[in-house]
Amino acid sequence: MLISKKLFVAFSFLLSVAAQALTLSDVQQKLTAHTLLRGEFTQIKTMQMFNQPLLSQGNFLLDQKQGLLWRQTAPFPVSLVLVKDKLSQQFGEQAAEVIIAKDNPMVFYFSHLFLSLFKGDMEGLSAQFEMKLSAQGEHWLLLLIPKSAPLNKVFASISIAGTDFIEQLVLQELSGDVSEITFSQQRSTPNTLSEEEQDALQF
Repeated sequence: MLISKKLFVAFSFLLSVAAQALTLSDVQQKLTAHTLLRGEFTQIKTMQMFNQPLLSQGNFLLDQKQGLLWRQTAPFPVSLVLVKDKLSQQFGEQAAEVIIAKDNPMVFYFSHLFLSLFKGDMEGLSAQFEMKLSAQGEHWLLLLIPKSAPLNKVFASISIAGTDFIEQLVLQELSGDVSEITFSQQRSTPNTLSEEEQDALQF
């Protein structure tokens, strides 16, 4: 059977697109390509009980091996440090509160969910969510639908969008509350921790 030139070109194009389509593995590779990642964030939280959304801003440090340092600078300072089995939270100049995983497993469950989203832990996420990936060029969007409790009792969906880094994270709660976090000024250098960062992650 003869194939027209136009049909052959179209078929070749479709094969090319299929071959170049982003996979979950590709996204994970992008998000784990850098040992250290620093950047800024802006969070808009829309809550049913308030007429106006709540706005917060700050900066973050993600160390793929050690954990996450999340510092809100406005409207008031809050420092959150999450490592494997400990969580530290400090408001302003108050003494930091340290929580150990075994003492509050539910807090750690949701905290490490956020860390898994940030790190692009596809294996861990696929165990808890139905995952749908779409892409256009270098831009991708990953939609997560919770499979079971406790996540499906809290979230309707979670979406992550980005290119080489996560650029936006949206958490849609069943209550109608929505948290939209936008990331900017992301950089992977310097690729070593400062003394202050090292101290913060080793509390």
